[in-house]
Amino acid sequence: MKLDRRQFIQNLGLTLPVVSPEINQLLKVDNSMLKGLVFTKDVQFKQSFSDLTDRIWIGKSFWSVPMEDWEIKNKRLEFSGVRENARLQLLTHFLQKEAGDFKLSAELGLLEEKKGVGAVGFSIGIKDLTDPINVKATCFTGKGIQAGVDLNHQLFIANEKVALPASFNFQKFSLEITGHSGNGKTTLTLTAVDNKRQKASLNFVLDRELEGYVALENNINLKNGSTFWWTKMELSGSKVAYIPHNSFGPVLWTMYTISRSKLKMTAQLPPVGKKDSQQVDLHLFRNNAWEKVQTAIIETDSYTAHFVLDNWDTKNEVSYKVLYKLDGELAEYPGTIRQEPTGRPLKFGGLTCQNHLGFPYRPLVENLEKINPDMLFFSGDQLYEENGGYPIKRFPEDKSILSYLGKWYMFGWAFGNIMRDRPTICTPDDHDVFQGNLWGEAGELVSFEKWEKVKDAHGGFVQTPKMVNVVNKTQCGHLPDPYTKDTLKSGITNWFTSLQYGRVSFAIVSDRLFKSGPEMIRKGVGRIDHVTERMKQGELEADSLSFFGDLQMEFLHKWIEDWQDADMKVLLSQTLFSNVGTHHGPQKEYFFGDMDSGGWPKKQRDEVLKVIRKAAAFHINGDQHVPFLVQYSIDEPRDSGWTFCTPAISTGYPRWGQPDAVNIPFTNRPAHNLPNTGCYRDIFGNDNYIYAVGNPEDDFSKEKNRYLLSQMKSSGFGLITFDTQARTIKIEAFRFLADLDKDTPENTFPGWPFTINQHDNDGRRAMGYLPRLKFKQPNQLVKIINEATQEVIQIMRSKGDSFVASVFENGKYTIVVGEDTAQKTLKGIEISSDPKEELSIS
Repeated sequence: MKLDRRQFIQNLGLTLPVVSPEINQLLKVDNSMLKGLVFTKDVQFKQSFSDLTDRIWIGKSFWSVPMEDWEIKNKRLEFSGVRENARLQLLTHFLQKEAGDFKLSAELGLLEEKKGVGAVGFSIGIKDLTDPINVKATCFTGKGIQAGVDLNHQLFIANEKVALPASFNFQKFSLEITGHSGNGKTTLTLTAVDNKRQKASLNFVLDRELEGYVALENNINLKNGSTFWWTKMELSGSKVAYIPHNSFGPVLWTMYTISRSKLKMTAQLPPVGKKDSQQVDLHLFRNNAWEKVQTAIIETDSYTAHFVLDNWDTKNEVSYKVLYKLDGELAEYPGTIRQEPTGRPLKFGGLTCQNHLGFPYRPLVENLEKINPDMLFFSGDQLYEENGGYPIKRFPEDKSILSYLGKWYMFGWAFGNIMRDRPTICTPDDHDVFQGNLWGEAGELVSFEKWEKVKDAHGGFVQTPKMVNVVNKTQCGHLPDPYTKDTLKSGITNWFTSLQYGRVSFAIVSDRLFKSGPEMIRKGVGRIDHVTERMKQGELEADSLSFFGDLQMEFLHKWIEDWQDADMKVLLSQTLFSNVGTHHGPQKEYFFGDMDSGGWPKKQRDEVLKVIRKAAAFHINGDQHVPFLVQYSIDEPRDSGWTFCTPAISTGYPRWGQPDAVNIPFTNRPAHNLPNTGCYRDIFGNDNYIYAVGNPEDDFSKEKNRYLLSQMKSSGFGLITFDTQARTIKIEAFRFLADLDKDTPENTFPGWPFTINQHDNDGRRAMGYLPRLKFKQPNQLVKIINEATQEVIQIMRSKGDSFVASVFENGKYTIVVGEDTAQKTLKGIEISSDPKEELSIS
């Protein structure tokens, strides 16, 4: 049986990881929960939920799954969802493996009865079998021993059960489980007592010493059961250890950027209540003292606080802390505003596609911290609909927003510690707005009823503008101001912009927002975006199609001419502008083309490449679940710039780029002679010079270890080093389980690392050269204009005190040297036949 992509994604959440001793050694996983952790033993935890204000987020010591189904309401904790084994996990306390005792208790009652079906109680000894010491992993993929009551009047621990009194009152009762570990076993006793003092107890012997986290649990082993409320939870005993570092919130994480001395920062908060404080303060450490510099109001719906500081001194490193008071406690979230790199290369981390399969991506995150990039770029799909192991909620609108936030918070939990002290660029892609594919059509909306019929094979946004704008606010609110403050006609906000940092100028764009849908050119039903038969070149083209849209093209034309404080140009988008994937899905099905790729529509795609080629701009992106290093072509093979599609952080739905397997002709295979490399023509007519590709393995269906499975599926991250003095770009693609303590080629995908020159991003064959320009002042901006067409054909900053301009047709050219008011213009310059001819610019 073949599974379509959506069925495959849903099924991923059912996988139970199993770790062999050999894999444990490979992944450096220790079975002790305590190794390397700072903790306090024999402590007591008490939580009276009636002390909290009404809100969705329970508190820093808990994490709820699904987040939006739990809330503080009516002076108690209430669960209103349908998900099987929904949990509120205690983060900061757990049961040690060593001998000792514990007691876990709760006061609870029936909230809504559903056909007399329901089960509620505890999960104890929760551990993730792939990464047992990681509290983040245990919240979503951890398994524990379930103990509680069901509405069939049974008391249970695991598979053992005893009867409750026939008249047991589920409206209000208490649960208590006690345990004693010693001599390699654990004895458990579960007791239920209702408000009439009717009770029942059950004893259970576990053949090991219990270890792990604890949680409240609803819908135990069933879906859409009766729901319950809680007023109190307590945990105590000598087996209980306290790890305050495991708490999450109330300031969840921060992201910031600096561009041209303007600092913008977003502090992400959880869904706090209306009666909670709505103010967040930013403090800076200057002159040996902390100083409050700004107060921001929490924005409704997105739960973000935004800070903007002008005239930022980029020459110094500055410590900061974000302060927020909640439940009578002043919480501090610290970080560092880095000194902007000068006089050295800029290390740039490229990341994309975060399926929960590998959450929380611990080996990758640790490697990223070792490499210590100067800035980060998350190009899209910071979440997937199935992340967390539970489905999204598309409506009502307020629930869809909370559903998004619960999955978005997984991203920040995984990467917040590294984002807090370096600039981070983040851009949303299709899955971030709950769509498998997105052809934005300038913000057009599609009704849910129509979308249900065509799914993601047609254009338009299915979620409401308000929900989409929450995505934009949370992910892009800290980016430099957008090119336009105007919204699209549907009310969806724009976020495309430019950023200058470390003498590199970045254009941050959306290659989805304005793109036409397949239905504009191709009729039919089903996956019309998948080309499954051979077609004539140009058959899927039309002048009416859109790729970047007029406004983003206007922005690009201006961006290539703006070189203030920059030596190199880089385009950042969500996907690469080529169709280089050949196979997809768990059955590894071949298709000729994918209209979701940036290789379509070709004509409009070519126009984008023509613009950025003038500035020799490098292109970084993601989305494909396979790392690619490609040189683009427009009119001739390899006449444009280079692009790096970074590896997925964690691949869910698999893809391959294996043109050799389907006998696609190629030319110009690189000297390394790796398979599936060289110049191939895709179904849309693009000649793609594939220098390197990192394909996944073919058979990973039996692997249960989540981290090893991520490795097998070509997960990892990219690192790009921009040497603005040498004008070189070093491109590296690291595997998910790279061992950076060892210098070995197994750490990277085949074909990486690779270094190109800035000029390699303009691959046009020159017809001739203009006379060499000699400058008194080095590193001058040079613009070449075709006088016949008045078109800018090249604009770059010289390296050093000379520059030779390539031109591509006979004619006269205007040369403009310098910036702003310090410019000199030379007109009527023609191709020189004398290689020694020079023009001096004073």
